[in-house]
Amino acid sequence: RSHPEAICVALHPGTVRTAFTEKYLGRHPSVPAEVAAQNLLRVIAGLGPEDSGLFFDWQGARVPW
Repeated sequence: RSHPEAICVALHPGTVRTAFTEKYLGRHPSVPAEVAAQNLLRVIAGLGPEDSGLFFDWQGARVPW
């Protein structure tokens, strides 16, 4: 590989408060888009090449797939 430090992961932001999620907001904890983005950036900052190909939730926990 020409860029061995590059990684590719899947991320689940949790339930984000948007018009699309309005009908689910009473059943699941939710966060505004700005908070969801901050959460995902925090997860990304903690990842390394060994995490490439994996799936993580908004808290940094691995999600099986």
